[in-house]
Amino acid sequence: MNVKVTLKTEITDQSFREQMDVVEKGEFYDNDDTHVLIFNEHDEDGNAIRNMITISQDKVVVKRKGKVKMNQIFREDRITESTYYHPYGTMRMETETKDIEFSEPVKGLLGQVDISYLLSINEQEPQSHRLTLTYERE
Repeated sequence: MNVKVTLKTEITDQSFREQMDVVEKGEFYDNDDTHVLIFNEHDEDGNAIRNMITISQDKVVVKRKGKVKMNQIFREDRITESTYYHPYGTMRMETETKDIEFSEPVKGLLGQVDISYLLSINEQEPQSHRLTLTYERE
């Protein structure tokens, strides 16, 4: 099914706050207890980065392929490790997921996921992140 995907990421620490918004058209697949979203995100140069987000009862997995690559896993109250591959270098990511909230479908909105987590890159001081993913019928 064709959907509109909105992905908002808010990063905060003691000295700053940054928000990134992505709105793209994508595809939604519902496999009973697992939802899958596939969409292309475009960087500032117009290059496509393929995103596949898998949402299940106990975890959310974000896979990105293209100019950047990563496989980030969110499990509530758990720490996970992954690697972020970027044209300017490779970075080790440690994600401590604090909370995952799922919202049920309402009036064309197929779902929403809110994830609060701490992210440390290359063992630097962790920053607080909040990711909000919504997907609705197009």
